[in-house]
Amino acid sequence: MTLIGENENQVTDARRELVRIGIDDLTGAAVGEIRTLVAGTELRSHRVADFPGLAKALREKDITVLDVRQRNEHAESHIDGAINIPLHELLGRMGEIPTGEVWVHCASGYRASVAASMIDRPERTTLLINDDYDNAKDTDIIRP
Repeated sequence: MTLIGENENQVTDARRELVRIGIDDLTGAAVGEIRTLVAGTELRSHRVADFPGLAKALREKDITVLDVRQRNEHAESHIDGAINIPLHELLGRMGEIPTGEVWVHCASGYRASVAASMIDRPERTTLLINDDYDNAKDTDIIRP
């Protein structure tokens, strides 16, 4: 994983947060304007949704939900049918993630944003749930 930030402080802060969630093996870091750093390479982005949006999508179509929280978080409560692959295990378990539409979540959106970038492939449509997990508890998709 390579961190890209607008300044050194942003990269340092991101690295600290990644270490807190078990990711400490970084390939490198870069600072600057993103379009300059990618030198003409196509930039990609993900659709973003919240937990009520996920509840609606689960009622309407066949999607995969990827929970990148720690196992103990998942065991406490989880989205019914979600695949749990903790973020720090994701690279080694990529083959377990189906093709098609994959909605990625964690407890607040930070780990999910990292994971969504990691699993982005032409055979997948990746959607980031950038929402607080407590908001999922107001839906009918949570299982204890």
